[in-house]
Amino acid sequence: MKKRTKIIISILITFIILLLTVIPFTITVVAYNMNFGMRLDVSQNSFSEDDLDMLREEVEFPSNKGQILRGYIYKKDDNYTPKALIVFSHGYTNTHNDYLNQINYFVQNDYIALTYDNTGCGMSDGNDMIGLAQSSIDLSSALTFVENSDELNNYKVFLYGHSWGGYAVTAVLNYGHKVDGVVSRSGFNNSRDMLIEYGKRLYGNWLGLLSPYAYIYEKIKFGDDVDKNGIRGINSAPDTPILLLHSEDDDTISLNNSLLAHKDEMVNPDRIQTILYKDRTHDVVRTQEAIEFSKTLDENTEYTKEVVKMSHELDEDVMKSILDFYDSLL
Repeated sequence: MKKRTKIIISILITFIILLLTVIPFTITVVAYNMNFGMRLDVSQNSFSEDDLDMLREEVEFPSNKGQILRGYIYKKDDNYTPKALIVFSHGYTNTHNDYLNQINYFVQNDYIALTYDNTGCGMSDGNDMIGLAQSSIDLSSALTFVENSDELNNYKVFLYGHSWGGYAVTAVLNYGHKVDGVVSRSGFNNSRDMLIEYGKRLYGNWLGLLSPYAYIYEKIKFGDDVDKNGIRGINSAPDTPILLLHSEDDDTISLNNSLLAHKDEMVNPDRIQTILYKDRTHDVVRTQEAIEFSKTLDENTEYTKEVVKMSHELDEDVMKSILDFYDSLL
């Protein structure tokens, strides 16, 4: 009887271990790799570098594992002195091509811009995107490239990022680079909270139970880099001016999970500006017409240049608010 009792207890212990560790961790790994274990190429609904009137110079530089990141330096022409350098970090499921009209806006207003694709995206090396923390690691590599460039290191350095990039431009401040100003729009604070929010939207609220396992898996993948979140980055650079933009109805990164909602946790809050919109969804720089038009696009859409232009039409007032912020720091 005692032997049978021991067997039952052993089975129960094994079941509990499986229930509390192996099974949820396996689910976490599978779900994570479904979203990041793939390459992301330039989408049909993206600009071509030839669509806009800018000079470009192709650049490449290594990131943390030696993978080569590729992109461009964009200029208006060869006959102006740029006000400053804007380094751009793109969003998840995007490449820098999706933002070329925004880059063009700043370039035509006398800035120079460095754009690139993250690991596993667009022009850059990598079999997959690895994970959310990779965007700040890649941005740190881009800033190292800037610091080692005889041309680029002469300018003030401003950062501009959207969504995944909105997280990156604040989290990268943990790495100690000299940054003169940051614009983060629709950005989130840390990768774990964003993963869980996204997972809940796809699979239900029960996914919140996997939060500790998501952190452990990212810790295995990224080490201490996963703890270098946006708030810590902002607080590690207490004199760096920050502009945070978000919309209340953002259905990708909720307001609760936004950087903007955490302003009271940031040191020296007077240097942090915020703009909160009500009905601009996840891409506050687009016009309402562009937002509504994008909802009509599907897998049968023929992405002509006109369709791409209409779906990315910029709200001049929003873009001007970002430009004014940068200009105020010159």
